[in-house]
Amino acid sequence: MTITFRFYENSSDLDLQYSFWNQMTKNLPYAWKPTFSPKLYESQVEFNKKSRVFAFENERLIGYMSFSGKGDFVSLGYPWVLPEFEGSVQDELFGKVLDFAKSDEYGGKVFAQRFRSQWNKQIDYFLSKGFQITNRSQIIGAKYPILLKSIQTIPDFSFEIKDNFLFEEWKNIKTKQQPLTNEQLSMLSEYYGSIEFDYALECKIADEPIAYFGVTIRADTDYSEILAVALDQKAIPYFYDLLTLVHNENIKRKVKTVTMAKSHLPKGVILEKLGFAALTEDVMMYMRKEQQA
Repeated sequence: MTITFRFYENSSDLDLQYSFWNQMTKNLPYAWKPTFSPKLYESQVEFNKKSRVFAFENERLIGYMSFSGKGDFVSLGYPWVLPEFEGSVQDELFGKVLDFAKSDEYGGKVFAQRFRSQWNKQIDYFLSKGFQITNRSQIIGAKYPILLKSIQTIPDFSFEIKDNFLFEEWKNIKTKQQPLTNEQLSMLSEYYGSIEFDYALECKIADEPIAYFGVTIRADTDYSEILAVALDQKAIPYFYDLLTLVHNENIKRKVKTVTMAKSHLPKGVILEKLGFAALTEDVMMYMRKEQQA
């Protein structure tokens, strides 16, 4: 058995990375669909071929690890490997990637990662490397089918399912209720720009936009996330109805599980009435350069 490691060579390696991510996370609970972050990072001036390392057994890909970054902040990947190569191959990948990320050549100083709370193996691995859990955000959702209520009559109401998520449409509603700084808007624009949304739901009353949702679906697991939510005050009394529209569209698209961040809920919404329950958490982990184990 010959195991070799190499850095990124060309854009076809990105296909390897996406395919391997899907393979390794397919059976992990609430694993999100791949984002465009690796592809976007590839076009940034900060990109370096040493940010991606692949492991092979002869010609077979058995693992990889990567990071993306901006300034001294690094979003560090996990060393995904086939089960029989957990241990030394993982550590080799982790060492090569982190050593470069924190080197003077690259200049990373703050390293971050997130997992779902049920991903104990991944969380424990990062804890063993000196990372700390800095935040937990509750994720709520449901497994279909759920008991859906009839939508009440809403005067002058209309809605449209759109193929593309438009950040400006979301922002125009969001900023009416929640002032956001230019820095926050820039960060959210970059984040949502890295997401492959499957559809957006726009809701109006008397032709005035009152709600906008961005929804993703991971096709190989039929898992959907309601990732972007913007609500005008006029939408709050009809929130259950609006989520029912999302449910109906998801069911048409063969979705089996749907989640959203609890922070998206308007005050006073009852999870059981919504058909949701607490399912998992986003676990945020950080490490500063001087804290490495």
